[in-house]
Amino acid sequence: GFTWDRSGEGSVEVIHLDVQRTFPTLGFFQESGPYHTTLRDILGAYACYRPDVGYVQGMSFIAGVLLLNMEAADAFICLANLLNRPSYLAFFRVEQDLMSPFFETFSTFFKDHIPRLFAHFKELQFTPEFYLIEWIFTIYTRVLPLDVACRVWDLFCRDGDVFLYRTAIGLSYSSLLIHHHSIHL
Repeated sequence: GFTWDRSGEGSVEVIHLDVQRTFPTLGFFQESGPYHTTLRDILGAYACYRPDVGYVQGMSFIAGVLLLNMEAADAFICLANLLNRPSYLAFFRVEQDLMSPFFETFSTFFKDHIPRLFAHFKELQFTPEFYLIEWIFTIYTRVLPLDVACRVWDLFCRDGDVFLYRTAIGLSYSSLLIHHHSIHL
């Protein structure tokens, strides 16, 4: 799950814990890793820059990808610009009324592209809120291998939010293929 913390003191503790959990197999962000302090500082700076958002658990994955690809100052600017996008701001501020259109659009896209799986999920009452939030919060970096997630990022930067829908449809379709025998569609 994710933790929302808009208080400065709590953010520091959550950031410290979250940094160490960011791509743990890489080792770059662990306590002794070369980017541990830098990632912690970027996340702390963002929490100060946007106290209305604060720090949300999982932001470290977004900042981590940025830090792996650019200098710290540029990573902070990109993080701030990315999280200031209306779709992301709605998620990170947990504004349900602004998140709902995103879920509704995805549901329509899902129903149009994989109607039988959509109907199966609906029958199970497995709504997009259960899985899309983690996917969106981390731009798929927690559910896809890093190299694949970086390709998603490339296309997200090129095509915009629509590619987040396409990726979610692709993951849902992959799930259908993997679990087809147990879904009985």
